[in-house]
Amino acid sequence: MELTVRKKAFLEELPGLVEKAVKEYGIGLKRIAIEEDEKGCYTVLITYEKSRLQP
Repeated sequence: MELTVRKKAFLEELPGLVEKAVKEYGIGLKRIAIEEDEKGCYTVLITYEKSRLQP
């Protein structure tokens, strides 16, 4: 089953947020999409595959 997590961040927080997602979801990570709004804030959509063995 695929799940998507939405996080809000400022530009300087993006590298840490992406690094954390890669470490946390590992090979289950499917994609990361980053969208900027008109105020300069970013929405990060992290999609990953949840295995049936994970809680």
